[in-house]
Order: sequence, then C-alpha cells, then structure tokens
Amino acid sequence: MEKIKYWNPTIETMSRKEIEELQLKKILAQVNYVYHYSPFYRKKFDEAGVKPSDVKSLKDMDKLPMTYKDDLRAERAKTGDPFGGALCVPLDEKVITINASTGTTGIPSIFAYTWEDLTVATEQEVRLKWMRGWRPGMSALVTAFRWHGYVQQAYLGLDQLGIKIFYDVGYPLPNYGAKYVYNLKYLRPQVILAPTLMVYTMIEVAKKMGEDLKKLFECVKLLDIGYGDIVTKTVKRRLEDETGIPPEKIYDWGGCADPLWYYGDCEMHVGNHQCDDLFLLEIRDLKTHELMAEGERGEVVVSNLFAKATPFLKWGTEDTGFMTTETCGCGRTHSRVTILGREAFAVNVLGKIIFPSEVENLLADIPGFTEWFTIYKYKPFPLDLLKMKIAVDWTKIKDPEIFKKEASEKLKQKLGVDSEIELAKSISELPTVGHKIIKLMDLTKKK
Repeated sequence: MEKIKYWNPTIETMSRKEIEELQLKKILAQVNYVYHYSPFYRKKFDEAGVKPSDVKSLKDMDKLPMTYKDDLRAERAKTGDPFGGALCVPLDEKVITINASTGTTGIPSIFAYTWEDLTVATEQEVRLKWMRGWRPGMSALVTAFRWHGYVQQAYLGLDQLGIKIFYDVGYPLPNYGAKYVYNLKYLRPQVILAPTLMVYTMIEVAKKMGEDLKKLFECVKLLDIGYGDIVTKTVKRRLEDETGIPPEKIYDWGGCADPLWYYGDCEMHVGNHQCDDLFLLEIRDLKTHELMAEGERGEVVVSNLFAKATPFLKWGTEDTGFMTTETCGCGRTHSRVTILGREAFAVNVLGKIIFPSEVENLLADIPGFTEWFTIYKYKPFPLDLLKMKIAVDWTKIKDPEIFKKEASEKLKQKLGVDSEIELAKSISELPTVGHKIIKLMDLTKKK
C-alpha cells in the first residue's frame, strides 16, 4: 500500500467530462432535495422565482440565489430557529453532531452532520492527507479540540489512515507551550497538524527553554499548517530557518466549516486541491455574482453535493481567489483553488485590489523581510500609493535604504503601484488585535 500514489485513484484521476457529469447528477439531486426539505431554501428559491425543474445544467447554477451567513443569521433572528431553516432532517433522529463556524466575520452559524454526512465528508480528509504523504503507522501531534466542524473529519480520517496520534491541548498560548515542546522532544511525532500560530508558539517557547530547534524538529517529516491563515512563502521561509523543515514539506490547509468544505496543496504546491466529486467550486464576481473564467479573481463559492443535514448551495465564502481545472503535475484532475484573502482585508490602490498575502509572497525573497507588516488605509479608497510598515529582521539587513528600494521596485514591477515603506525597530510598533498583527489598518476611522 505504501507505493500507491492515490487514495482513490479512480475518482482522483477521472476526466473532466466525467467529473462534470457526476457534478451535474449530484447538483440536480441536491437542488430538488433542499427545495422540499429546507424551509430556508424553499423560501429563497421562491423569492428568486426558481423551481428545481429550472436547473438542467451546471450553467443553470446562475439561476440559484447565493447563500451567505448573514442570510441564516437574519432567518434565525426572525424565527428563533438556530439553523435558520436550513436543517433538512429530524434533529432528534438523524443528527449526530452539531457544530458552529469560527465566527471570523460575525456571529457563528450553526450546521449539523448525519452519520452519512460525516462519513462522506471524511473522504476528503483521508484523500487529501494521503496526497500529502500521510501513511499508516506514522505518528502525529494533533492540537485541536472538537469545537470546530472540521475536527470531526480530522479525527475519523486520521483513524482511518492508521495514524498514531498524540493529542494535546488546543490553545496557542505560551503557558501551554512547554507541553508542545515536551511532546516534540520525547514523543518525536513525524507530523504536526496545527494552526500556524500554534507552531510559532512551540518555537518561541522552545527558545526560552534553551532547546536546539533544529534538533527538536528533526523528527518532523510533514508540517500541516494554515487552518485559516494563508501559508505564504515568507511563512515557509521563516519556519525553514527556525526548524530546518524544508518548504516542500510544509503544507497549506484550509476550508469553510459551514458547507463542510476543505482543501490542501500537494507536493507540487501550485494551488490547493479540492474534491470535485463532493463539491462544486465556482469563482463568482464579488458584486454581480456572475461566473468568472478560470484564472480570474472573484469570490470563492462552494456547493455541497452530498450533505443531508444542512446542505448549502452557492455558499459565498467571502474569500477572494481564483481556480483552475487543469490537471496538476501530481496527476490529479480535480480543480485547484488559490485563496488570496478576505475582500475586507484588501487594499485598493488606484483601482487595483491588492491582498496582504500577495505582498507577502512578492517580497518573501528579500533578506530581512518578515510576515510582520501593516498596510495603512490613510484615506478613502482608492489610495494613491501603498503605504506599509514592516517589522524586519535587522540581523539580515545591511542597508535599510537598499532594502526599501528593492521592496518598492518589486511592488512597482509586479503590482504596478508606487509605495512608501517604513521599517519598524521592533514588532511591538505594529498595531495588533488579540494575538494577530493587523495587516490592514484603517486610519480613516480614527476621528
């Protein structure tokens, strides 16, 4: 089994024609299902003047209304139903797990699993973990509570793969950091599955404990991070410098809890794979919701093709990205998505929308650049130039002016915008919220 490249080779390498035929079959069934069993969707469809019979092709997805968290929140406030009318099965008979989303953009939304939902959703977990090199008998340090809908899939998937798991507390806090370090030092896990901040916590605490970081992390063969934070070239470079783990063994992982959708990159690291037999992925215009061509930026929109408890169709993730259906170098034929970030965190310079992740990837190779920086919105959009402050690694900078000139030239060349760069003496000079550096600071609100 060790030499098998794909977990499910028939599905993972099927032709685009076969994929689209399967997606159409499933989407027709889901549209009919939600109309008859979800008060929420029946109301939305009726208000949009759409009947299940109106959907005959994947192009007819244009006729269906978008679904956002705010729609469910409004319905929940109006009816008192915690699911906002989205639940399609009897709560006391079919539902085995209820979860809430993270609540990044507001009040968390609530969704549920039937046993069948959880089993099918776990297929994506197993398939994508196998793709990244997880194999039976490997050991992994897992830092996650069951508070998040994804963790249900993670637990079942890791058991199904035959992974020996070391579970630990799920808080990225310094006072718990020693436990992570002891796990690394004495249990020697081959894989770490944790949010990026959790790994940073391990590193900082290990330094204070006087541990040799390279020796401490030498047991780690795979690093699965991200989980909501974009894993940029800068992040990978820092982790390689600190731990010795090569960038090709550092993987990005993310998704959206409500539609049960998750994604991850393979060894090629050219976009994140998703499972086209389980989800319909689309990129739509942020304002008009028109379908965008492959490679064009827009909102990442996901439709669940299998769920029975709370199936969401045309779910607006509020993330901006682009996708491709070209066969990956790894041989997989399913679509890949590149997430740029939330539109709310982007900056408009002379009409060009720029995401912090783009800046981070673009400047990653300049010695001294770090992921700790803030872009400033100093007047209503659009801005005339990109103003930013960077907490650089001063040990790697010989001349600050040369650094700023190189960074400005790259930004001009690749993004077509002028910039004004200030270097911070330390990270403490940058604005923060909680444990995170504010990547886009709106100065126009300071009145």
